[in-house]
Amino acid sequence: MLWNAAAFDLVGGPGDEIAVGSFPAAVREWFRYGGDERMAAVCRDNLITRARDLRVGEKSLVLESDGQGCGDWTVDAGAGGDDPPVSFGGARYADHFSEYVFARLWETLLWRERDTVTEFDHGLPEGAIAGLGGWLRPLPTTYGWALNQGCDVTYRFEGDARVAVAVSGGVAVWSVVAAESPEVREHFARMVGAL
Repeated sequence: MLWNAAAFDLVGGPGDEIAVGSFPAAVREWFRYGGDERMAAVCRDNLITRARDLRVGEKSLVLESDGQGCGDWTVDAGAGGDDPPVSFGGARYADHFSEYVFARLWETLLWRERDTVTEFDHGLPEGAIAGLGGWLRPLPTTYGWALNQGCDVTYRFEGDARVAVAVSGGVAVWSVVAAESPEVREHFARMVGAL
């Protein structure tokens, strides 16, 4: 795995190799090793494009459709480079395909965690994102869409806790903090203004 190893790690590794058409290398790798099927098993609320439905030669490849009909995640199938950007509703979502699949899987799994503090539409304390980056390892950042609403950016972090914050202006449209330890959960929830 050259591009999608982190995403495959979240879903138990790659599956058996199948033949797929000519796409940018990261996209081809994802479909070749069953990433589509594994993502569909995790992201059950959305329609995930499967390898059997790929159409070589299409300008825009729909990767995933929002389950509420809000838009599609797409990639320019003829894009230059091995790991092209992904759009949602025609606007940039991820700088690279590999970041899109990782972020979508990681975030979906985060929302299923039991030991979380979740809050919506709350103020984001000044310096919160930089502070999180000092305590935790930053993960891929995405733009423009956070679950079922628009945002400027969604930040993700992991380490002693797993934290995601979707930000619009100075407001966290939502935040999720997951950690086994209640003290650790509370620490990071306070850091992002969720408590």
